[in-house]
Amino acid sequence: MNVIFIIIGMNVSILFLFDKSKLDNKEWFFKLLILNVILFLIALISFSTGFGKNTATNSLFVPLMSQLVYYVLSKSFYLYYKRNSVDSFWTMDKSLFIDGWFNSIFIVV
Repeated sequence: MNVIFIIIGMNVSILFLFDKSKLDNKEWFFKLLILNVILFLIALISFSTGFGKNTATNSLFVPLMSQLVYYVLSKSFYLYYKRNSVDSFWTMDKSLFIDGWFNSIFIVV
C-alpha cells in the first residue's frame, strides 16, 4: 500500500517528466489542482486522526506543494523570457539550455 501512496504522491513529478504540456495546459492544470487538493485533504484528515500512521499517507501532501512550486517557477520563467519552457529532458539540443536550467531547478526544489 505504501508504494501506491508514493506513486500517487508523485503525480506532478511523473507528468513533469513524461508530458509537461499537460502542466502548462489550463484545463489539465485545474483538473490536477482539484485532484491534488483532494489528496491533500485526505492526507490532512488521516494525519490529524492518526489513521494510517505507519503508512506513507504523508506522501499525499507532496503533489499540491509540487504543483504550486511548478506554477510559481513557470510563471516567473514566462515573465522573464516571455515564453513557456520547453521539455528538455529527452533532447540534447543546446538551444534549450535555459529550459534545462528551469527543469533542473524544479526537480531539485
